[in-house]
Amino acid sequence: MTRGRRRRLVARSAGATALVLSALAGLAWTVAVPPDQAETPFAAPVAARPAPAPPGPPPVKWKRTGGDEFDAGRVDGRRWSTYNSIGAFGNGLRRPSAVAQRDGLLTITAKPRLNGGTSGGISMRPGQRYGRWEFRARTDVGRGYSPAILLWPDSERFPDDGELDMMEIPYDDRRAATAFVHWGKANNILSTETVGDFTQWHTFAMEWLPNRITWYVDGVKKWEITDRRAIPTKPMHLCIQLDQGPAQKWIPGPDATTPDQVRLQVDWARVYRVDR
Repeated sequence: MTRGRRRRLVARSAGATALVLSALAGLAWTVAVPPDQAETPFAAPVAARPAPAPPGPPPVKWKRTGGDEFDAGRVDGRRWSTYNSIGAFGNGLRRPSAVAQRDGLLTITAKPRLNGGTSGGISMRPGQRYGRWEFRARTDVGRGYSPAILLWPDSERFPDDGELDMMEIPYDDRRAATAFVHWGKANNILSTETVGDFTQWHTFAMEWLPNRITWYVDGVKKWEITDRRAIPTKPMHLCIQLDQGPAQKWIPGPDATTPDQVRLQVDWARVYRVDR
């Protein structure tokens, strides 16, 4: 055998041996560490589901007991008393001439340059204890005037028997609406507000029950209180009025920027009791 042939046989034999060893090594790895076990992550135990929340109180069913759609040609004197007195906070006058009803709307018009400021309001009697009050309203811009739609105690004992303000807008550009709860001999006050353009039409509602007072704007719940000390317990009635300032830390007085007329308009007002 020639030297060259012998070298080729030796090389071929060495290569075959290397292939066999490589295959055996791969087989050993496959048997010792299966790929699927090496790549499987650690599985954490499944957490127990939380217990379901206890059911809330059943929804309240309401029964319509009163209100006004303001569809008649004038204010219904059997339902409403029209203000004829000194104005809010001792400012200006409240006169029946400021209140009109036409085209399906109640309109209260303030005139800041008439007799030191003339505005008006109406109140509905009798009141009731607990219920739901809702209305649709808008107001003009105007410094020095705040529309106020509220519940006032039949007893006229304020602040002892409380006050629930469902819509007050003291800001002259009508950028936000406020709600208030007045309570106790010291006239304690709780309040909130929501932003919006209240020169446009919006709906408001307040539910007054023995255990809560809830305020809604455009059907959305905005505020709720459950402090029993603050919740009135005596009958209250609906009032709709356009108040003239100044009132300290609340409404400025009218000035040269105030339009000659500032209106509060109400499309409808509805009153409900709990339907038992």
